[in-house]
Amino acid sequence: MGICCKKKGDNDFDQESVNEFVDKHEDNPLGIKLSFHDFEKLKVLGKGSFGEVLLVKLKANNKYYAMKILIKKQVKLRHQEVHTKAERDLMVKINCPFIVNIKFAFQDSVKLYIITEFMQGGEMFFHLHKEKKFSNEKTRFYVIEMVLAIEFLHKNKMLYRDLKPENIMVDASGHIKLTDFGLSKMIKKQKEKAFTICGTPQYLAPEILSDEGYDNSVDWWSLGCVMYEMLVGKAPFRIPKGSYLSADLYKKKITIPEYVTPEAKDLITQLLVPNPKKRLGYGVDGSKKIKEHCYFKGINWEDAWNQKLTPPFIPELKGETDLSYFDKMFTNEKIEGSKVSEAPASIANSEYKGFTYVTDSVSTELMDMRKAEENN
Repeated sequence: MGICCKKKGDNDFDQESVNEFVDKHEDNPLGIKLSFHDFEKLKVLGKGSFGEVLLVKLKANNKYYAMKILIKKQVKLRHQEVHTKAERDLMVKINCPFIVNIKFAFQDSVKLYIITEFMQGGEMFFHLHKEKKFSNEKTRFYVIEMVLAIEFLHKNKMLYRDLKPENIMVDASGHIKLTDFGLSKMIKKQKEKAFTICGTPQYLAPEILSDEGYDNSVDWWSLGCVMYEMLVGKAPFRIPKGSYLSADLYKKKITIPEYVTPEAKDLITQLLVPNPKKRLGYGVDGSKKIKEHCYFKGINWEDAWNQKLTPPFIPELKGETDLSYFDKMFTNEKIEGSKVSEAPASIANSEYKGFTYVTDSVSTELMDMRKAEENN
């Protein structure tokens, strides 16, 4: 579970920043209206402190999606209204092969619904837990695609701030995509810093806990943590449960096993430098320096961006609803807590005005289907 705590005077992820990034356009030009009742609820995929994620099928086109349900009351209690709206807004504008695509968004008086593509290969966390650790070749493939995803976000003035195995999804073809942008932040200016203490403790860059602010170098630190975990089978920094978070926890020298290749060891070591200004990835050309590291020798980055590299693992799936790569602790649960709110959408909270979204391609598809039904 991630943490998020604003510091006094911190304007972290204010709506003005989001508005500057998101073009002022109609997110549902054809007027397609969707509600909870338009989807067939099939299975629980995961749960969190704000709500849950379900596998659903849109009845109109018989296609499968992942539906993230957020309870407004829980969002409000944790003061995450702006972050939640920003997550929806930013996902609408992000177009990257390594980031999960949003398809729909709508609300009723009690809940918010964000529907994305269904990543049938499950979470990276599931695969790591099952295999304990990955080979160097497998790790390198995933790190390459993570580098491209983070580079894309940084070029679009975004801090991700929550890179971890639970937020790395595997698609049916074996490629990865990042998900969950609830802790992300827009950076208006090149040297602007963030001050909110947020992220997941095991992957938290030490400067996040300082009073001096931080920049996008925090994402490269998290990459080093995830890479270490993939190769070694555990996170590089052990955070005792209930312990007081201190930057000193992340400044202890880490031990990298001898079986880790020298190139991989060198990259991890350069990413996990406590001083962000000395960390590999720091600065405007940070991602370029990372891509030039010897660990990636021989990689054609244009091919990698176009997903032409062969995945080291391709999920073996028996059908579109095969959930073999999802935790049975969730998939065996009954979908009882996800019933639609009784209050009508007309009294939906005004705080989420403009939340509704239908992606252009699906909007056109549904409109064509409805016209065909009317003609028949």
